[in-house]
Amino acid sequence: MKRIFSAIGHFFGSIWRWIKETAWVQPLLIVSLIFGVILLIQPISEGITSLADSISKNEKYYKDNKVTLVNNRAYNLVYDDDTRFKDYDKYFLVFVSKTCSNCSEAYKGFKTLMEDDTFTEDYKIKTIYIDEQKDVDFHEDKTSYMYKLFFSGNDEVIDFRDAIYEAATNSPYYEEVNTDEYDGYLQAIRGEDISDDDIYTPLILLMDKETFEADNKSFGIKEALVGLKGSSNYDKARTLDHCWNTTDEFERD
Repeated sequence: MKRIFSAIGHFFGSIWRWIKETAWVQPLLIVSLIFGVILLIQPISEGITSLADSISKNEKYYKDNKVTLVNNRAYNLVYDDDTRFKDYDKYFLVFVSKTCSNCSEAYKGFKTLMEDDTFTEDYKIKTIYIDEQKDVDFHEDKTSYMYKLFFSGNDEVIDFRDAIYEAATNSPYYEEVNTDEYDGYLQAIRGEDISDDDIYTPLILLMDKETFEADNKSFGIKEALVGLKGSSNYDKARTLDHCWNTTDEFERD
C-alpha cells in the first residue's frame, strides 16, 4: 500500500515540478483557472438563490407584484375603473395568503409559466395578500382593509363577488372541475349564505380590459379559478396559459 501511495505522490510531484520549470504553462493555467471561476459563478449563484428560495419559501412572483391593502390601494385596483387597467390591459389578479399551502402549489405553476420557454405570452400578475394585516380577523373587523374590499355588504362589493361567480361558472375550466366542493367555494365567495362568507385562496382572476369595455358590470374579469389543478408544475402552467388565452383545453387530472 505504501508503494502505491508513494507512486501516486511521485507522479503528481513530477507534474508539479514540470509546471514550475515550464514557464509558459503557468500563465496558461492561471488564465484557465480564472475562466473556470467565471463560468462557475452563475450556476453557483443560481444554486444558492434556489436553495435560499426553497428554505425561505420566497415566492418571488407573488411578493414582487403585491398590491398592498394599505391606504386602499388593493381596493382601488378592484373598484376604481381608472386604476384597474392603468398598468396592464391584461393580467392575473391572484388573492393569496401567507399560510396557504394551495397558494404555494399554485405558485410553482406561475413560476413555470413565467420561466419555461414553452409559454410565450407576455404574462402579467398582481397579487393581493388577504392576510396582510397581521392579527386581524378580516371577516369581522369592519375597519380592516380586506373587509372593505371583499366582505362589506355594499352593492359594489356584492357586484364584484357576483362577477367572480359568473366568470367562474361560465368558464371552460368549470366544466372540468365542477364538483359540490368547488361549487361550495364559489357560493361562499358570492355570499349566498352571509354567515359563511369566505374567500378561498388561491383565487385566480384573469383581468382583461376588452372584457371590461364590452361589459363594465364584469369588472373586467374574463376568467375565474379557485385553486389550480395539475399533477405537475408544467400542467399547472399549461392550465394558466389556457386561461390566459381562453381556450377550451382545460384538463382535469
